[in-house]
Amino acid sequence: MIGNVNTALMEMQGALVARSLYPMGHPRIASCEQRAGSMLREVLKRLPEITLFSLDDRVIFNGEILPSSSSLTDTLFPMLQQRGVDQLTFRQGLEDRDLGEFLNALASADPVASPLRSTPHIGLGFLKHGAQTDNPLGRPKAATLSYAEDAADVLSDVWQGVGEGEQLNTGVLGEIVSCISKVIDDSPGVMLPLAPLKQHDEYTFVHTVNVAILSVALGEAMGFDAHTCHELSIAALLHDVGKQAIPREILDKQGRFTEEEFRVMQLHTTEGARLLLNTPGVPELAPIVAYEHHVRMDGTGYPRMPRGWKLNLASRIVQMADVFDALRTTRPYRTGLPVPRVVEVMRHDVGTFFDEDLLRIFFEQVIARGIPE
Repeated sequence: MIGNVNTALMEMQGALVARSLYPMGHPRIASCEQRAGSMLREVLKRLPEITLFSLDDRVIFNGEILPSSSSLTDTLFPMLQQRGVDQLTFRQGLEDRDLGEFLNALASADPVASPLRSTPHIGLGFLKHGAQTDNPLGRPKAATLSYAEDAADVLSDVWQGVGEGEQLNTGVLGEIVSCISKVIDDSPGVMLPLAPLKQHDEYTFVHTVNVAILSVALGEAMGFDAHTCHELSIAALLHDVGKQAIPREILDKQGRFTEEEFRVMQLHTTEGARLLLNTPGVPELAPIVAYEHHVRMDGTGYPRMPRGWKLNLASRIVQMADVFDALRTTRPYRTGLPVPRVVEVMRHDVGTFFDEDLLRIFFEQVIARGIPE
């Protein structure tokens, strides 16, 4: 699938270049457009839409970096960005004519006479940046502070159902996702509310909801569409579901793990992926994130990966949110760090644990909105 999308964009880019070399109607232009349309329609047989966005020198689709990113960010995406666009969506029903009209407008030397507009089958967007505010410590609506707590109350039932091999309770999970969306939507440009920790027994579920809030906020800052943010939210809510298989005495231990206890604790990633793969109704992103969220950017961490393993973007997002919330939260055996210190600690791990560009967006577009202590 990613190969078809990559080829389609390269054909689109070829059609744009051909417009500068050949007269309109030249067979070279038409053949590039037809091949691009054919590839996109092939993918759209399996997906309702295809969303791509550029981030520095990368073009990302479905959490993966396209192989031809370096070429696409030299030509196609700079042309889009000159028109204020860095997110591109193709939807079912796309025809060659739609593609041709879009590329004609993009290639036009007169953007006023040929404006670039969204159509029913081609959507245009831009990465959202956190709004500035004169009240950076402003509080969101009081009601939103209870949403994450409510979500944590029901999440444990969803986890239990996954552990027993039941159909994923999409209704309950959908309510949790809606709560998370409302928390974020009610707090644009001001303090991002997270669930308070009332007692130790609730830590895992409250922490998980916080991770989902932070993950979706980062996904939105990167321009993810609503469908991708929805799946990212579910994956974040289920990323630690494998901890059900870990003995309670290890999960609740208040000191350092022994070597054997740590080995057992590490099993929650593979166990979580196994549970999710065997649970009907789980989005395919969820077992990937459960399996990868403790693998570092440099390949260390766990489980052990083959050399050159490329982490899914969703796994990196959830991992970042996971580490941030864990460091800032007070536990019975250690005091949580203040946000500035958490930022300092995470920046120190750039290049080994975290991707520098992703961490910068996380701090500038999510954490800069303010996090309650």
